[in-house]
Amino acid sequence: MRYPTAAQFLRTATPNVIRSYETALRTVRSPLVTRKDAWPKCRDQAQAIVEDCVATLNGDQPLEPAKVWQYSHLVGADRANQGIAVAESVRAVEVLWKAMQPTIRSAVQHEAPSRRTSALLLISAAFRSSSGSRLYAGAVGYGGASARASETLPIEDAAGGTSETASAHAACVALSRREKEVLERVAKAMTNSQIARQLGITTATVKRHLNNIYGKLDAVSRIDAVNKAFGRY
Repeated sequence: MRYPTAAQFLRTATPNVIRSYETALRTVRSPLVTRKDAWPKCRDQAQAIVEDCVATLNGDQPLEPAKVWQYSHLVGADRANQGIAVAESVRAVEVLWKAMQPTIRSAVQHEAPSRRTSALLLISAAFRSSSGSRLYAGAVGYGGASARASETLPIEDAAGGTSETASAHAACVALSRREKEVLERVAKAMTNSQIARQLGITTATVKRHLNNIYGKLDAVSRIDAVNKAFGRY
C-alpha cells in the first residue's frame, strides 16, 4: 500500500527534521555534531534514513543494500579513526527517531483516518530496517579499523601488565557464536523480542545471553556492551 501524501510531507519536512536532529545531538554533546569533521557524514546518514522512509511510503525501493553497506562501513571506520565510540552511533539513531516524531505524526495525519495507523507502522519498520543496516555496517567497519590500529600497539604496558584494549579483545573473543549473533543485533538497535524472533529463540534466552555478554565484557548496559565489543572505550 502506498502513502504518497504522507511521503511528500515527510520529504518536504526533511530539512526541519535534520535541524531538530542536530539541535538534539548538541544538547547531549555528541561528538558526532560537536566535531566538524564528523557531522557531515552523520548528517548524510540521517538524511538517507529519512529518504528510505519516504521511499517506503511511496512504495519504492530504498537505497541499494550494497551502497548502504559500503558507505556506512566507511563511516564506521572513519569514526574509529577519530576515536568516536561506536555507542555514539547507537545513541544518534535514538536521537534521530525522537527528532522525527513530530513530523511523522503530522505526516500520517495527511492520510485518511483508516490509513494512519498502517502508515505509522510502515514508517517505523522502514526506520528500523534502514538505521539497523547502517548501524551494523558501521560497527563492522569500526571494529575492523580498531583491530588494525591495535595491531600497531604493544599488548603490554610499561609495567608488563595487559592493556585495556587487549583485555577487551580477549573478552570479545570469549563470546560464543550465539552471543555474538545477539550482540550484532543489539548493535542494530533491535529489541529483545525482535532478536528472539529473528534467531528463533525465546526472549528469556536473549536476556540470558545478554547477561553472559555483560559479564564477559564487564558491561553495564546494551550500549556499553556494543561499545566495548566494537569500539574503543
